[in-house]
Amino acid sequence: MKYFEFGQENEPTLLLLHGADTTWQLSFSRLIEAAKTKYHIIAVAEDGFNPDEPDVQATSVTDEARKIAEYLVRHFGGRIDIILGESLGGMIMTEILLDPRIKVHTAIADGFTILEYPPFKHDLPKRITAGMLADVQLFGFRHMGLFSRLLGEDIDSMIYKEASRTTLYNLEYSMMPYRYKYEAFGLADSYIWHGEKEPGLRHVLKKIDRSKYHFKHKVFLNRGRGSLLLEPERLMHEIALAYRGYDKDYRAR
Repeated sequence: MKYFEFGQENEPTLLLLHGADTTWQLSFSRLIEAAKTKYHIIAVAEDGFNPDEPDVQATSVTDEARKIAEYLVRHFGGRIDIILGESLGGMIMTEILLDPRIKVHTAIADGFTILEYPPFKHDLPKRITAGMLADVQLFGFRHMGLFSRLLGEDIDSMIYKEASRTTLYNLEYSMMPYRYKYEAFGLADSYIWHGEKEPGLRHVLKKIDRSKYHFKHKVFLNRGRGSLLLEPERLMHEIALAYRGYDKDYRAR
C-alpha cells in the first residue's frame, strides 16, 4: 500500500479512498488537480489496485482499514478533517472510523452500497461464490458498456482492468459474512451520497434506519454512481458544504 500527498502546506486534511476495480489516479486525479491548492490531500493506493505494486494483492476490507489507520496514527496523530470514501472506500471508511485512535471531523460515503450474502455455514460454498463473483467482475472489465448502463453512468474511464482474480476473490470472500458497521456514522459528521440513477439507492435507505444511525443523506439528480468524480469543481463544492455541515437532508441538481 502506498500513499500520495498533495498540498502538504494546506489545511484541512482530505483523505481519499477509492472503490474496487479502480485506482486513486483514475478516480481522483481530476479532484486532486482542482483541490491541491486548498486541501492537504492524502490519496491511498489500495492493495490490489496499484499499478506500482502489481504483485501486492488485497486481502480484506478490515485489513485495508487497519493499514490506513496505522498510517494516519503515525503521520497525522490519528486526526483527519475529511474522508471521502467512494463505494468500497466508504466501507473501508467505516472501519477506520471505529478505530479508537482515529478522530475524523467529516466522513463522506459516496455511492455507499450494501452487498449482503447468504449466511454460508460451510467454507466450500463461500469459496465457490467468491470465485464466481470474481469471474463476473473480470467479465465486466471486458464488457463495460453493459455495466455502465446498470450503474447509470459511463464509468469505463475509471476502471482499472489489471486487477487480479486473486484480489477480487479475496475481497469477495472476506465479505462472507461481513457485518456493516453503521454505528461508525455516529463517530463523525457523516454523509451518504448517491446518484439518482444508482440501482442500490433504495436498498440502502431501506436497510439503514436513520432514526438509529447518525448520517445525512444527499441524492444528486440525473447522475449515476460516482459521477461527481467527473465534475471536480462541483465535487469540491459539495465537500466544502459537508465540511461546514448541511442544515438538512435535501436533493441537489
